[in-house]
Amino acid sequence: MKDGSRLLSILLKVSEKAANIARACRHNDSLFKLLVQEKSEAEKNPRFFQDFKTLADVLIQETIKHDIGLEFPELAKVVQGEETNTFSNAMGESIVVKVCPTIGETTQLLAKVMSSDIATAELLATEVHKDVQFLDIPMVAELPLGFDIDIYDLGIWIDPIDSTADYINGGEKVDEATGVHMSGLRCVTVLIGVYLKSTGIPIVGVVNQPFYTNVDLGWKGNCYWGFVENNVGTCSIVEEFTDKKRIILSRVEDENVKGKLLDAGFTLVEAAGAGYKILSVALGQVDAYILSKGSTYKWDTCGPQALLRSLNGGIIEFQDFVNNPDSNYIDVKYLSTSTNFSNNNGLIAYRNFETLQTLKSILCK
Repeated sequence: MKDGSRLLSILLKVSEKAANIARACRHNDSLFKLLVQEKSEAEKNPRFFQDFKTLADVLIQETIKHDIGLEFPELAKVVQGEETNTFSNAMGESIVVKVCPTIGETTQLLAKVMSSDIATAELLATEVHKDVQFLDIPMVAELPLGFDIDIYDLGIWIDPIDSTADYINGGEKVDEATGVHMSGLRCVTVLIGVYLKSTGIPIVGVVNQPFYTNVDLGWKGNCYWGFVENNVGTCSIVEEFTDKKRIILSRVEDENVKGKLLDAGFTLVEAAGAGYKILSVALGQVDAYILSKGSTYKWDTCGPQALLRSLNGGIIEFQDFVNNPDSNYIDVKYLSTSTNFSNNNGLIAYRNFETLQTLKSILCK
């Protein structure tokens, strides 16, 4: 198996391990109440009145870093994520969360966070150290074995639990006209994206939905992957794209943007979770995701953008698109030298290039 296929295999396995941890935390009510910790003012996303960090976020992020590093030690230092790995317990102690060499050691570390609840800490540590098998991953396509990649030119962005508020609050709200989930656990995703440090272009993406369907009082997930090699994409999503005249938006999108789209005959759906919204574009449930504000981050978009690129779509900067309609579109990039992780210029995620041409005639006037 070549390096690209081997890396994709590892990312898929660790995304499912992450999904298992997210489900385990969400399933245990007493544990779940214990784990929620409000973020500091410096860490908050200004879009939300409340933003939360959970131990699930931190533990998933550190597990992904750890497992990638075991298989590719050279990549251990290039994995970046949304969360810091420091968590405060009920006693006010600051604890650095990490994956220890053994289940017992990881259990003891997690127990410090959870007020010495050994039983629950052991449950989580077991998930962290579990050897996920490839057959355990809920996906519909076989993994290609001949995908190669330059390991030394890679950077990795992860979002351990995208749409944390929906992960915490649960519930479900579905747009009946489109079938798109507007809020709830279905909007929660684990996002892993690999980009080339030489160009900033994402080339491998994994999007895992831990809470795809509820079966017998237990949640089952779904997982999607895509990669681009020599400008040729391969993806686990096989559905043909059809123009549905639907646009997915955030709940705080500009009224002027919405008005132009409505006047042009588009159906608008407001939904939670940047990862989920971009996945909805990749799946062909909507034509595009439009965000005029700089309220997403590199960890939100890197993995889903690679997924779209593998389908001949992509993510471009909104402001450049509407302000310079005659120029070439600027793809969102992930240069490792950047210290600003926000997608400041907004974004348009699309699967079909013709969608951009239609949007140009609507938004650029």
